[in-house]
Amino acid sequence: MRQPFQLKPLVIALSVLGATLPLYVFAEETSHQAGDSESDVITLSDVVVTGATNKTTVVPKRKVTSIYGTDSSVLDTPRVVSQVSEQQFREDVIRSADDLVKYAPSITRGGGQNANFAPQIRGQNSEVFQDSQRIYSTRHPTNLNAYEGADIVAGPTGVIFAPTSGSGGYINYLTKKPNFNKAETNISGTVGSIYSGKGAEPNFSVSIDHTAPISKELAFRVSATAQKTDDYYDNVKNNFNAFYGALAWRPNDRLRVDWNISYDDYYDFNVTHGWNRASQQSVDNGLYYKGRATPIIQNGSTFWSPVFESGAANSKVIGWQTRQKNDKNQYVAVGGVQTTPLPNSTADQAGTIKGWVYDPSIPGNELVKLDDNVSGRSEDKNSAKRFSTQLKVIKDLNEHWSIANSTLYQNNKDLGDSVGSFFTDLDHELIDNRLEFLADYDFEIGSVKINNKSSTGGTYRHEKFTSLAANNSFNINPYDLTNDPSQKNPGDLLGLMNNSGSTGGWIGQAGVPQYSQYFGYLNLPRMYPIGNGLYAEKGGFPPNGGGAVYTGSGFWDTLSVFTQQNFTFNDVFGINLGINHSSVRAKLENPLVLTPTDVRSSSDKYSLLSYQLSTFIKPTAKSTLYFTYDKSTALNTGVFGPFLIWGAVNQLNPLAFDSQSELKEVGFKYEPITDKLFLTLSGFEQKRDLSPDTNGNMARFEIKGIESSLRWQLQKNIAIGSNFTYLDAQYSSIIPAGFSPFGFHADNATVWGDSNALNQRKAGRYDAAGIPKYSASAYVDYQHQSGFGVNLSGWWTSYWYTNLSQTVKIPNNYNLDLGLYYRQPQWTVGLNILNLTNQRNFVNGLAGANSEFLQPMRPLTVQGQFSYKF
Repeated sequence: MRQPFQLKPLVIALSVLGATLPLYVFAEETSHQAGDSESDVITLSDVVVTGATNKTTVVPKRKVTSIYGTDSSVLDTPRVVSQVSEQQFREDVIRSADDLVKYAPSITRGGGQNANFAPQIRGQNSEVFQDSQRIYSTRHPTNLNAYEGADIVAGPTGVIFAPTSGSGGYINYLTKKPNFNKAETNISGTVGSIYSGKGAEPNFSVSIDHTAPISKELAFRVSATAQKTDDYYDNVKNNFNAFYGALAWRPNDRLRVDWNISYDDYYDFNVTHGWNRASQQSVDNGLYYKGRATPIIQNGSTFWSPVFESGAANSKVIGWQTRQKNDKNQYVAVGGVQTTPLPNSTADQAGTIKGWVYDPSIPGNELVKLDDNVSGRSEDKNSAKRFSTQLKVIKDLNEHWSIANSTLYQNNKDLGDSVGSFFTDLDHELIDNRLEFLADYDFEIGSVKINNKSSTGGTYRHEKFTSLAANNSFNINPYDLTNDPSQKNPGDLLGLMNNSGSTGGWIGQAGVPQYSQYFGYLNLPRMYPIGNGLYAEKGGFPPNGGGAVYTGSGFWDTLSVFTQQNFTFNDVFGINLGINHSSVRAKLENPLVLTPTDVRSSSDKYSLLSYQLSTFIKPTAKSTLYFTYDKSTALNTGVFGPFLIWGAVNQLNPLAFDSQSELKEVGFKYEPITDKLFLTLSGFEQKRDLSPDTNGNMARFEIKGIESSLRWQLQKNIAIGSNFTYLDAQYSSIIPAGFSPFGFHADNATVWGDSNALNQRKAGRYDAAGIPKYSASAYVDYQHQSGFGVNLSGWWTSYWYTNLSQTVKIPNNYNLDLGLYYRQPQWTVGLNILNLTNQRNFVNGLAGANSEFLQPMRPLTVQGQFSYKF
């Protein structure tokens, strides 16, 4: 009986630039050889092979499977795809998803309050994938411990995936893979940060990465990162520990098994708050409107406001004035200052704060200089835990067919405490399983050679969640940033007598009017203790029972069937066809039940259809001209995470399961010099129904754009990259329901912080905020043969506005980063000088139609970097 062949390792010495490295090769051993005695074995002497080093290139060479499920080169993929290499992940400074702007067009710096893991793509929220499976992406510090590369895709996800919420695009992070050839250990990290105008802050990060073969069929990899960082911004930390492990099994040429597991503990991190009360003076001159904000209080049909003696935080109230709405929906003071008792001087007359104004005539209310690093409170603390495991098995059935199964399990817990009044306790669990039959056929019809690559199968995705949240007074414009940051909580702001100084201590007994030493008795939103020092509002749709749309628990199961068929004719013309039908079963409940009337539940079933068509032609073997049309029915989740939210009359919002996304895209890709020069140019138009806001309203977003990129490996030691983007973004229909629909005004009349209750701005078409029309980024990396090198990168954006009312204009911004390094085969040291020219740039602290946060970016920063390999 014929014995199965076995593999024997032969060790060959490979001489590269004077260094001798082991190269593991496997030779087939026949059944006759297997029976030979040990004395019959022929021993080969070491063979020395002299050759060049392995070439690296910034031209995209990695196959893309995260769109159609089938292997395809970037050149032949009819979508905008940008790749981040292992070397770039290892050597570049990537502090948040905003730094990915270097690698891809159409990425808008969205701020994300310093904790964004998903980039803003084409002016919209995006999704995060891990090895082609969508993962939970609620904010936390950027952590690349488990990853060695990424594909950044603009536009909706492919039909092989279950419906998603973010259709601007997605990033597919590629996990670290074990090495079957040799054992290797890498230690790398960053040391210290010195900020212009502030000095040094603790900034320490170290990663240990080890991989080795266990046998010729089995290999492993483990990685751990510890980070402890005090940021440039006051009271902002980014501390975490991350652990990752992976096994790869290759028992034969037809079976591939990959398994990974990770645990991330973000035990202490804060978000940035930036400057509130954003004005043109803030941007142009660094000036800030300090002092006391004046509340507009409603008692029945009467609106009134207190009159302060000064702008001091503890200023006494010397009287009150009636407020009357004019034809511009401003609330102006009428009549003289009343010295009679306040309209809500008793609990029976308790009033409700409906909005705020700023009175520049109050003594002490004035423009002053404010440091750019002003941010949050030291008492604020966010934490998150992530456990994830993923298993992928691919079996080749024959030379044409393969079967692949990908399984992902993830458990996520998040606790958030911000501004003393923004609380989140979030649990999320997901199971995602995708079974695919993959085909690759070549055949002929007449004289036409046809290749068909396809992925056909099904996906089951289960997401279970609990969202306990409170958002009272989250708009921060009422707070004076020149005061002690610890006073940035409603208890101090409102002068509540029951304020204990602890988190949530100002709330008192829910539903009972609270007494303010400044404003008399006030009705406050009903919030209830939920443990961990946090509070939450009951779930439901306001005004029914005073519920909050973002408090809920439930699940949704998605069962999808799909097929993606990609045809190429004579290697010149191609057509890609894909269709997905998903059935969704969803249930939403109120998790905060204190009385029988709090029981609320809604469940339903939905049917979602998506389809895709792409055609392309290859004028030459190294060029592709394409057109893509994608019509997707998306699943809209929203507010604090990828959760279901309440709709009218305490029901699931059916529109959240019928969000239409339409993409039209035309593009050209060209590789005029193989492995050296790669060019892309594309134009697109996309329309999308966005996630419901906190009032259940859904906006319609439309964006047109042009994107281009260049990747040029000029020489083996010189790499160049550039991106250019033009975006024209509008809301074709939106109700400006942000906290301050008209932005901040220092006129004692225009109301802000009212969530449009008093402004009553009408629905309509508005230019999107926070999205520059033009942006560009570029980098060049040069390494001398001695090991010394330099990397220079930069980005530029045209002007943009902070809100829909366009009251604050951010001028053209640019930034240059310089990296100096010395690299040897085993070790590297580097010095990064970020924001080289010390420009004063800005980003919206929180992306969206209206942002309360204007975030000055970090000034000139110096940071050390090191790595050691053995």
